[in-house]
Amino acid sequence: MGKFAIETRGLSGGGRVSATKLLVLGIVHLSGGAHGYQVRSELQSWGAESWAKIKPGSIYHALKKAAADGLLTEHAEPGNSGPERVLYRATARGRDEMVELVRDGLRRTHDPDMLNASIAMLPMLTRTDAIAHVNERVARLEAELVVQAKWREHPNRDTPEHVRDQAELWAGHARTELEWAKSLSKRLSEGAYTMADDPGSWRTVSDHLKIRF
Repeated sequence: MGKFAIETRGLSGGGRVSATKLLVLGIVHLSGGAHGYQVRSELQSWGAESWAKIKPGSIYHALKKAAADGLLTEHAEPGNSGPERVLYRATARGRDEMVELVRDGLRRTHDPDMLNASIAMLPMLTRTDAIAHVNERVARLEAELVVQAKWREHPNRDTPEHVRDQAELWAGHARTELEWAKSLSKRLSEGAYTMADDPGSWRTVSDHLKIRF
């Protein structure tokens, strides 16, 4: 199926790793500091295992990797009648990385895990920034639909007929996602949601008023 197949086929595992990293950084940042089991508990309460394919073991790995990369700091604390616990806090680099991951997830197509994680952390962006990256997604989807339409009109002779139905399925998914992205951009433009540059956002709320577990 040539170029069409390359541009529309499914996902690699990299998006799942990025989604886990984004959600872990986001929760640690929004909480003002969290232990590993608290991050895990919060993500489980969100149902992230189903919509971002996050496994409990990957959460702890992401925390340790983020700390090693300078995105989080580690602080040992006495445990409750047990071993020491590690409290994680986001660094300035970690906050910057989190914001960039949200941007990437909004504009990157064919990666539902990363898109779901980015929507979960959408308020980390300013309104203008969020709209710009959603609109970039719109532009990419529109371009992909043009490529798909050309392929369906002039498919390769060697392509089995049933594969053409698969192409119709991909196009249907792209059209649905395009309409959703346009709607999200419109809602953001109309002032929906509390974004990073709005009063009451995570940037304007004191640490002690942020998420607590």
